[in-house]
Amino acid sequence: MKRALLVLLLALSAPLAHAATPTQAAADAQVDRLLEVMRARETMESMMPQLEASQLEMMEQMTAGRTLTAAEHALFERIAARNAATIREMLTWEKLVPTYRDIYRQTFDTRDMQAMIDFYGSPAGQRVLDRMPQLVQHTMAAMQSLLVPVMQQMQQDAFAEVQASLTDIEPK
Repeated sequence: MKRALLVLLLALSAPLAHAATPTQAAADAQVDRLLEVMRARETMESMMPQLEASQLEMMEQMTAGRTLTAAEHALFERIAARNAATIREMLTWEKLVPTYRDIYRQTFDTRDMQAMIDFYGSPAGQRVLDRMPQLVQHTMAAMQSLLVPVMQQMQQDAFAEVQASLTDIEPK
């Protein structure tokens, strides 16, 4: 009798073990709402042309100072198109949503997410989102103006150090 009861309990609990819990479904819905009010999908999709442009820039840097033949130019265009298609396929919204859900659930509790939904759903939050690309652009420009001189100095210092060490080890 005890054995039959145990088997029955196990059989009834098996479907529950594989189904998403109500808390999981509620958390997913909350993350989905947050991503919606934050316009995450639109933001991600607007980044695709920037990714493609940076890839083309990288290819141009690889061939800098060199005149490409028509065949080489066509080859680079095919590679760029293939890579862009691969990136677009890999970064579809449908493939990214589960990752976003996991990240947001691991990082924020339900109160934090609700506070963000309330803020980003408000007119003020929407204005922040509207201005975020400008903020990022200004921040990047400011960081670059700070880092370029430092990077140049570091490069000069490293070059001088290498030159000095090479002079020290030259046979006399």
